[in-house]
Amino acid sequence: MKNWSTQNKFLFTVAIALTIGSIFTVIAWSIQAPSQTTSSEINPALCPTMTDNLSKSNSLRFHPIKVVVEPWRGEHHVYSIFALPLQYKEIYYRSQLLVKDTDTPWEVTPTDGLRYGAITPDDHFLVIGFFPTRLTLWYWVSGRFGDLQQPCNWTLHLFPKKS
Repeated sequence: MKNWSTQNKFLFTVAIALTIGSIFTVIAWSIQAPSQTTSSEINPALCPTMTDNLSKSNSLRFHPIKVVVEPWRGEHHVYSIFALPLQYKEIYYRSQLLVKDTDTPWEVTPTDGLRYGAITPDDHFLVIGFFPTRLTLWYWVSGRFGDLQQPCNWTLHLFPKKS
């Protein structure tokens, strides 16, 4: 009977070790390549149109020049940076940032991009939009973490003055 107990303890220890190892492997695999995508790597024309209420409006749509999704670094490490033409500098505050599969629009704020490693293209200015870390973790748990890393899933709607 004693051998049976020792064998059960060994099997239990192996099962726990395999479970913990599997969990760490999945975590490492899902975060091994943090996304830092620039607009030169994507063609916004190839981005599918998101189906949301704002897509039906007369807004101008922009995709980010850089997306960073690193929630393990703490708050404010899930964001996208957009380059907007200078002609919209006075109305950038009338914009809404949407991420695929969310109903809540977020605001953007101007940035020089230096802290975030983004370079301002000629005749443009940069704005940054942050995505909540808690919601990012929900995306990870629900298996949609990769969606956040895709620039096509981030859309900035800009509402110019109606003439």
